[in-house]
Amino acid sequence: MATKGTGRKAPKMEQEVLTETFEDQLATGAVCEAVAAEMRLPSLRSPRGQSIRMNQCLWRGVTVLDPEARRLHVQDCRIESCDLANMDLTESRLERVEIVSTRLTGVIFADVKFKSVLFQECKLDFAVMRMAKMQQCVFERCNLTDADFYEVDLSGTDFRGCDLSRTDIAYTKLAGADIRDCRLDGMRGVPADTNGLIISPDQAALLITLFGVRVAW
Repeated sequence: MATKGTGRKAPKMEQEVLTETFEDQLATGAVCEAVAAEMRLPSLRSPRGQSIRMNQCLWRGVTVLDPEARRLHVQDCRIESCDLANMDLTESRLERVEIVSTRLTGVIFADVKFKSVLFQECKLDFAVMRMAKMQQCVFERCNLTDADFYEVDLSGTDFRGCDLSRTDIAYTKLAGADIRDCRLDGMRGVPADTNGLIISPDQAALLITLFGVRVAW
């Protein structure tokens, strides 16, 4: 079902048909219709050193032992109650993915392409999202304190009840983004594009100062 406002699409996945074991397919480099639950996963790379592709998979209560997971392709998946802190997902692609109640402290999302991704009640403090691109994405009740959004395209992204304190938004595109009910204390940097940015009246004074606007009487 699409999410109102963003057009976000939920994963095309039916949990009752996920009958495969995630670990059994890792060696092939492509994992499909599989479940990983309450376990520690080894490296998310094939025997040839290439990142795997995940399609219609469910992770629940998972920890990944090797933080190196560059160029991971994740489609139509759900990740919940996992600990993925400090993983390096540089140049990965996530499409129609839901990430819920998951620890992502310090995760590197540099140059990642997100499409129809939901982050719900996730811990994303100190996350590095430099030069990432987001389409039809939603952040709901997430802790994004000290996150690095340098040169990220957040156009149209919906932030709901998130803590964006001390985030770096230098050269970020915020056109059409909705940050109305978010905490913005200590936000740093001047964004490249704020055309259509949706804010609340009480945020206006803070953002005028941040964006270098001079009010003269």
